[in-house]
Amino acid sequence: MQNNIEVLAPAGDYCSFKTAINNGADAVYLGVDNFNARKKTLNFKCEELKSVADYAHLFNVKVYLTLNVVVLDNEFDKILKIVQTALDAKIDAFILQDIGLATYLKKIYPNIILHASTQMGVHNLEGAKFLQEIGFSRIILSRETSLDDIYKIKHNCNIELEFFVQGALCVSFSGNCYLCSLLAKSSGNRGECKQFCRLNYELSNNEKVKKGYLLSAKDICLAKRLKQLVDAGITSFKIEGRARRQAYVGQCVRTYKKIIENNFVYSQDDITNLKKSFNRGDYVEGYFYDNSVIYDKTPSHIGIHIGKIDKVNNGKKFNEIFVKTNYKLKKEDVIKCLKNDRELATITVKDIKQISSDTYRITTKNAVDKGCEVRLIVDGENELQIKNAKRRVNVEATFIARVNQKPQLTLTTNFSSITVFGNETLENSKTCSTSKDMCKLQISKMGDEFFLQNFDCCLDDVFIAKSVLNNLRRNAIELLRKQIIADYEKRNNLQCVKFEKNTNLNFVNEEKTKSKMVVINNLKDIYLLNKKYELYIYQPSEYKLDIIKLEYEKFKNYSIFLNCPIMATHQEIKKLQEIIKFCKNWGVCANNYYALNFVKPAKTIIGTGLNVVNSHSINFYSSLGYKKILLSIEDFDYSNIKNSGAQLFIMNNYYPELMYFNHCPIKEHFNSKCNSCLYNSNYVYSLNGKSLSLIRRKIINCRFVLKSITKKVLQQTYTFSICEEFCNIK
Repeated sequence: MQNNIEVLAPAGDYCSFKTAINNGADAVYLGVDNFNARKKTLNFKCEELKSVADYAHLFNVKVYLTLNVVVLDNEFDKILKIVQTALDAKIDAFILQDIGLATYLKKIYPNIILHASTQMGVHNLEGAKFLQEIGFSRIILSRETSLDDIYKIKHNCNIELEFFVQGALCVSFSGNCYLCSLLAKSSGNRGECKQFCRLNYELSNNEKVKKGYLLSAKDICLAKRLKQLVDAGITSFKIEGRARRQAYVGQCVRTYKKIIENNFVYSQDDITNLKKSFNRGDYVEGYFYDNSVIYDKTPSHIGIHIGKIDKVNNGKKFNEIFVKTNYKLKKEDVIKCLKNDRELATITVKDIKQISSDTYRITTKNAVDKGCEVRLIVDGENELQIKNAKRRVNVEATFIARVNQKPQLTLTTNFSSITVFGNETLENSKTCSTSKDMCKLQISKMGDEFFLQNFDCCLDDVFIAKSVLNNLRRNAIELLRKQIIADYEKRNNLQCVKFEKNTNLNFVNEEKTKSKMVVINNLKDIYLLNKKYELYIYQPSEYKLDIIKLEYEKFKNYSIFLNCPIMATHQEIKKLQEIIKFCKNWGVCANNYYALNFVKPAKTIIGTGLNVVNSHSINFYSSLGYKKILLSIEDFDYSNIKNSGAQLFIMNNYYPELMYFNHCPIKEHFNSKCNSCLYNSNYVYSLNGKSLSLIRRKIINCRFVLKSITKKVLQQTYTFSICEEFCNIK
């Protein structure tokens, strides 16, 4: 068994929480109120955190609270109350996205344990080092992180690494998806994602057209790759799914725990069980391999294929359907019937009869056609087992009953031990003596949370009433429960800390001289702009040093900042650094943490990709010397922002970038090959009359941006400097 590997389970409600623990989870992550990336789930109330933490800690299970959203200035007081409540409840750690919130909490609670959310976009060594230095103890790596980069992070940082191994795969780079935010004012970075990626799109390029769920990514499943992840440096396997059913949570925990305990050996049954719990697109192994990541037929759960509809008898009220299958169908199973990959019906099996070795008759009100594919999406019997699973603390009991002494019961677990005494002194039995078997029987009735593993008894010839034994057991169990939780908190150094507001944040709110900044795709565009702008963010479609060398001398006296993309492997970082080294006068625009130490802070612009939305983030960057900050492109109210001595910019009159893809849509949908690439600038996604351009950018690997073809103009008036865009969206 791999004792240092953590299976981390999601909990959208209390049922999923208990199911995760009862099926073997080592840790659980959950959210409260509105400050988490899954607002639509039931979540938990602040007042429930103490009972939640106590229940988990009883079984040596950790609890991580998600506060993984960007936070506005007027929300900090509310979040601080939540954090204090969670600390009082002895929550183990906090999962954060907002750099301003993280650094502010570290000032108030220096010993607080912070985990960097996957929405922070860390996927290389440089980004990991930056977050380690400011106090994060764990990084939840982006799903796009390569095995090579995981290895480099682990062997050059003293930080825990967590990785998603099961569940939904966001098609866009997490934390930088603005599709719902800018099309429907519903921010994924605020827990309000409307999952526009799961809708029906059309992709065209004037010659070819493809229709379907073209942005709907398959679910990730890395059950076959756990050993490789551990060897690279991952110590926490994370299951996605706070919005999913409790049976899914339990099955995933159970399966991954089994594979780990079996020294990473898996079976096909393990994969089948995962697919029965939830399967979108027959799974993909993330971005580690050159696999198709999109499933364009349906965005919903397709389970496992089990057979077809062999015959249909339609009646006035009910229909008889005959399912031909080698799978043993049972009551409470749920099947999905599809025709040409389109769902016709989902049927919960109630009235069923097996009429031959491979044929079942099901009575239903649903209408289906002969020849339909049948897929099992719920295994009712298996799900009942998962929901009814119990996890108990193993207890060793020693019971001593001596004449002229009070009865004594000692309960011991791996980490804790308590002793209780009865109220009355025992006397020799005058009639009927109590047997050891009777003592064991009464003491073994420990309820749902404890299990009597061993029983040792030292018993004189005495009579002890059952009520005495029962009271002794109840008192002992109650005391043991409290002791286990207290010992857990002490062992994990979960101290009670109190909030002391730190008001010394240097919010100077200075008015800086306004500058005009512009994004360009071609250095020659500087001539066309005729010195209208003072600062230039250079965003090339390809980062080729040879081409830049040809142009550098002409423009070396301009204030040019190389736009560093949101995604970059360690090999691509070397390419960027080569450009920066040659172009000595240039600065950088950092859209991810990896680029913050490329040049001195004075020559660095904090880009929109870092999602700055509050004064605390500005204060943090400003304190490190980053004096030029581009606010997030999301439509938040920035009127109360204090600039802390930095020069703030806001985007206006530009084409918003909505999503960032690590996969190649042209390969996915038009069978393009790298050695005969079909990409051109005419590819457009269409959704309900809205058109979005597909832009390719390349350092070493090709990546793609989904970009609005409509310029965005600010509807609100701000005092900040303006950054515009001067380029064709193609």
